Amino acid sequence: MKIKVNKALIRDAVKVAASAADKRGNVPILSNVLLEAEDNLLRLVATNLEIGISTVVDCSVEECGKTTVNAGKAAKLFSSITGEEVSLSAGDSKLVVETANSRFSLATLPPEEFPEVELPQTFPVTLPSQEIDRAIRKVAYAASKDEARYILTGVLFRSVNGALHAVATDGHRLALYEISAAAQGVNSIIPKKSLSELKKLLRESEEVGIVETGNKLYFNTGDTVMWTSLIEGEYPDYTAVIPEGNSKVLTADREELLSALKEVAVIFDKEEVRGAVFTLSDGKLTITARKIEGDAAEEAEVTIPVDYSGGEFQIGFNIVHLIESVGSFDGETLKIAMEEPVTPVLITSPEEPQLTNVIMPMKV
Repeated sequence: MKIKVNKALIRDAVKVAASAADKRGNVPILSNVLLEAEDNLLRLVATNLEIGISTVVDCSVEECGKTTVNAGKAAKLFSSITGEEVSLSAGDSKLVVETANSRFSLATLPPEEFPEVELPQTFPVTLPSQEIDRAIRKVAYAASKDEARYILTGVLFRSVNGALHAVATDGHRLALYEISAAAQGVNSIIPKKSLSELKKLLRESEEVGIVETGNKLYFNTGDTVMWTSLIEGEYPDYTAVIPEGNSKVLTADREELLSALKEVAVIFDKEEVRGAVFTLSDGKLTITARKIEGDAAEEAEVTIPVDYSGGEFQIGFNIVHLIESVGSFDGETLKIAMEEPVTPVLITSPEEPQLTNVIMPMKV
């Protein structure tokens, strides 16, 4: 392999691909990025077998060929060297990198050892990248951190009546975001750790093509394709836990409510189960919390005005869950619909109808 390529192009391409390489180094070839040159294109591929990224850049090919080089070292090198054009040549178990005033050689591994990668030819679902990015941001926080409930540690993307649902739940709370766009044939649970890499990719494009093949979901932004292995199994029926007809409804200014929740949470340490009590009466909400510290008790109480006229009502919440839920909305107004102190609570915003949150109360 012998090519010439713009330094900025290969710097950015190596950085993108290298994020999918294995950082642990247990299998050396998985810590490498594959470089493959033909038809005046350089394709760069990296994978840790859980996620993978393939990207292409224009180049001038003198000799076709391919090799693999450590992804981390290559990313550092191409970020450091100066000049506008870089020459690459592979042979004798090394990759030689040259600019007008510098020369480097990096050790390589045989490309035959690199996992075979076959990319889909078509991507039948095309959606705005910004919407997928927003959906991840709106729901991922609710995914479970308990590996014993592995299927809930991911985010579900499912086609529903021509739209696409993004869903996350840990069994105590649920977040659902609906993307109103033509989407068919998607029913995938994406591991949460794959989502951070996906978000990086989405920020660089306006649209993303999506296709599910086997146990992988592929995202195509044009020059770059990312894929992720999926969590296998049947995701719980999330629609069954979304309450309908809850009669005790409060309407609050979202920022005011969020500020009040954070004030009350100050008395708790991070590792504690932080329970707070909502006491509702006509026109106001009082949030209280109590913490026993040795022989003493610490208490917090904040009252804010709300639109509510359902008679006095009291209910307990995990205040951390509530802060994260309220913080996931962007609308000015929130509606919290309750029924009994032990039944699911629905949280919505008139300005953001595509987002639905459900939280289970807790005994405080």
